[in-house]
Amino acid sequence: MACPYFYPVARFETSTWVVPPRLPLGDAYAGECRAAAGAYQPDETRLRETCNVGYGRLCCDRFPEQASVDAVRFHVAQDAGDLIRIQYVFEKDCWPQQHGVLECSAASREFSGGPLDAVLSRQAAAFVESYLRRRD
Repeated sequence: MACPYFYPVARFETSTWVVPPRLPLGDAYAGECRAAAGAYQPDETRLRETCNVGYGRLCCDRFPEQASVDAVRFHVAQDAGDLIRIQYVFEKDCWPQQHGVLECSAASREFSGGPLDAVLSRQAAAFVESYLRRRD
């Protein structure tokens, strides 16, 4: 479950993990924190230990105290070749709070359905990029 305020920008090309953990977006990403006004660039340690894995409420000083969710989880609900349905679930205290389905064209990488704010949209795109890289 990625942090709901993490805006992934680019996949890490190198790994410091001997055995990479199972990551919510499929791969580890560099990116920005969008928890407050203006983008913030976390250091690589925070990106790997908090932003990419979520549940930063108790360990990240930038995580909003009054946030309604702690993390977002993605799942491939259906892969019909070009059309990929992605289910997303926002969680708080390990319980689902909000959910929806996004549809993505594998060819164009364009999404439809669901509330596509900038962070959710970019996280879903990163998840699909990682998924398609493994699938193809």
